[in-house]
Amino acid sequence: MKHFFTLLAAVVLTATTYAQVGIGTTTPDASSALDITSTTKGLLIPRMTNAQRQAISNPAAGLQVFVTDFDGGRFMFYDGTEWGTLSFTEKRPDAPTIGTAVAADAQATVSFTAPSSDGGSVITSYTATSSPGGITGTLSQAGSGSITVTGLTNGTAYTFTVTATNAIGTSTASAPSGSVTPGPISQVSNGSGGTYTFLSHNLGADTSLDPHTPVKDLQGDYYQWGKNAPDADVDALIGGSWGDQGGSTANGNWTPGAKGPQDPCPAGYRVPSQAEWTAVNTYNTASRTGTFASGTTEYGSALHYGPDASTKSLTLPAAGGRSNVTSGALDGRGSLGDYWSSTEDGSNAYYLVFGSSFVVPANSNSRTRGFSVRCIAE
Repeated sequence: MKHFFTLLAAVVLTATTYAQVGIGTTTPDASSALDITSTTKGLLIPRMTNAQRQAISNPAAGLQVFVTDFDGGRFMFYDGTEWGTLSFTEKRPDAPTIGTAVAADAQATVSFTAPSSDGGSVITSYTATSSPGGITGTLSQAGSGSITVTGLTNGTAYTFTVTATNAIGTSTASAPSGSVTPGPISQVSNGSGGTYTFLSHNLGADTSLDPHTPVKDLQGDYYQWGKNAPDADVDALIGGSWGDQGGSTANGNWTPGAKGPQDPCPAGYRVPSQAEWTAVNTYNTASRTGTFASGTTEYGSALHYGPDASTKSLTLPAAGGRSNVTSGALDGRGSLGDYWSSTEDGSNAYYLVFGSSFVVPANSNSRTRGFSVRCIAE
């Protein structure tokens, strides 16, 4: 202890006299604040693990440490923005490139492309973060991929960013994804050993409701074929006249097997093709709920598909249609269900239609009629 105070007094005296501190010398260099001179010993800066270094709160620019468990032991410093090795041949990765976000029931899957530079140190993981909420999902790998973020709230719109992490640190965030809204999904057999995944509700329906118990707010909106916005909701026309919403009904606006340029479905979903509706009807068991009586306030009838007659995997309300091509007058609510496909039929288009005792998955009608839309996963 006596030696310690003697050394401290010497340092203070030197600092006062010379305005620099010298250790092992009485003539510290004029350009230095601290000059340590020795031919037998060195300077030992703080030593710690990489996890301890990463836990340092608000590091100052210029802070230096020796990380004992990184690449056999490396000097690292903080430059005011990020940590790097002393040579700075290794640093945190560049930001990943965001892909698409696809919503499902209380979750979303976010795709990304790995950054062009991993900072000279292999990327170990990627993290997707939601906005709002800051809910995260992590994927441990080096290359491009997709991250599923769970725990989301159905009916809430989210965007996502992705960061990459290596042994040095975590990248800046990617650009945000497009906005997606999680909601319930329904799966039925596709007849080939797999499944089709549909949204559980019609476009325009209240997605907070049980999709298998038909009520008014499950009816949804009515679309003319090939349009990206509805012309009517469950109660009335949306615009001033029938057909003035959502663009045109031109060829190619909706396309089978791929998302067309005017497809109204959310990201990751599209309007099903005529062939897909036919497969749903062929390889699943149909059952029904309700009286299938026709009327403007008849909301209690629906067609169900599932592996057997008692299982309701996919439910289609009998919402009828806006069948008058001039006025958009409502027709067949409660007794019929009309669901567009993306498949053209000359100047018309195919749709699925059902009633109390029949299902026709490949009927054809004028594109200017207003039918329901149920979206299938891409």
